[in-house]
Amino acid sequence: MPDKATAWVDAETVALDGLSVTLSEPVLVGRRKGYFWFPNLWLMPNGDLLSTISPLPDIHLSGVPYLVLWSQDGGLTWNEPRVCCDGGQTLLYLHDGDSILLPYQLRPRPQGDIGAPHNHFPAGQRVFDYVASGVKITGMPAPIPSIQSGLDVVTFTFNGQTLWLDDGAYLATTYGKFEGDERDSIVAVESKDGINWAVRSVIADAACPVAGAGGPSESAICRMPDGRIMCVFRVESRMPLGQTWSSDEGRTWTPAVAMPGVFSVQPSLAVMADGAIALSAGRPGLYLWLNADSSGQSWQQIDILAHHNSRLPDEQIIYSEDLSRQQTTSYTEVVAVNENTLLYMYDRVPNGWRRIPEEMDDTNSVWLVRATVNR
Repeated sequence: MPDKATAWVDAETVALDGLSVTLSEPVLVGRRKGYFWFPNLWLMPNGDLLSTISPLPDIHLSGVPYLVLWSQDGGLTWNEPRVCCDGGQTLLYLHDGDSILLPYQLRPRPQGDIGAPHNHFPAGQRVFDYVASGVKITGMPAPIPSIQSGLDVVTFTFNGQTLWLDDGAYLATTYGKFEGDERDSIVAVESKDGINWAVRSVIADAACPVAGAGGPSESAICRMPDGRIMCVFRVESRMPLGQTWSSDEGRTWTPAVAMPGVFSVQPSLAVMADGAIALSAGRPGLYLWLNADSSGQSWQQIDILAHHNSRLPDEQIIYSEDLSRQQTTSYTEVVAVNENTLLYMYDRVPNGWRRIPEEMDDTNSVWLVRATVNR
């Protein structure tokens, strides 16, 4: 298969109850011999696609660099990656058209606050500015420990998606472990300017009833057609995701419940023009789930890993019970690009969590599948 696509090519149609979904041939975003995994994807206000991809092993660092890529043709081709320091997995769209890439790893600040430098993306431009003064979160409800001895990083991190609230403020999610807790918690934070953040609520804490040793962590939020906010979150690898709703702009949340059959790491949500809701996640595997009735409660599944393997016999993604040898992180993104079209991004890591040795004739890679959804 050529590395550069010139057009989307439909490959198969999956019939669901009340929906049909046409999947394209997978399109290559990029490949590297070095680490190239944990992809993120956003549709920018000017129609460009923006992606950040990790070039590092799965370790903690004080300042985390990410590769930044843009596509100007809907995902068919991508520019050469650029490196941003203190990069992240969470993009905030500002009201003036600019965007802020919120940092992943956060550091201790005076009076128990936390924060880190961030990157600013001017509207309509394919450049970004490093802002050393960074963002700050105040009002955390309990002390936050360092993530490991000798490293100037705390356990909490920005993660997931962002929303505009009805009063014009911004909403984002963070997760981490409070001092003395055995499990993680998810905390919603709000900001008027995208720089200064304050705690709005605890979405799910260490006592969350959804089973899983890790506790509530990686999350996604979306504005549902009825105006409520839904949060879907990881609790443990290979376990069902958790789910909760807010009817008051993220100030309070319903008791969290497990999502049977929907699992397990780094969920992503997209709401389509007709009210259908898309969710991407996996581990094991790579899946796209669709909720046709806008309730967020009944989900139909499409196996993206099986689709990838059927279309790319020379670039198979093989499942292993050993996490370190699994050939995808199962970290995915789903983005709605128009009224009936989704883009689904995922990675292939043929040597698992280990670096690809020079003598191995393969590469790490990131891929896109277009899903056209019709009622």
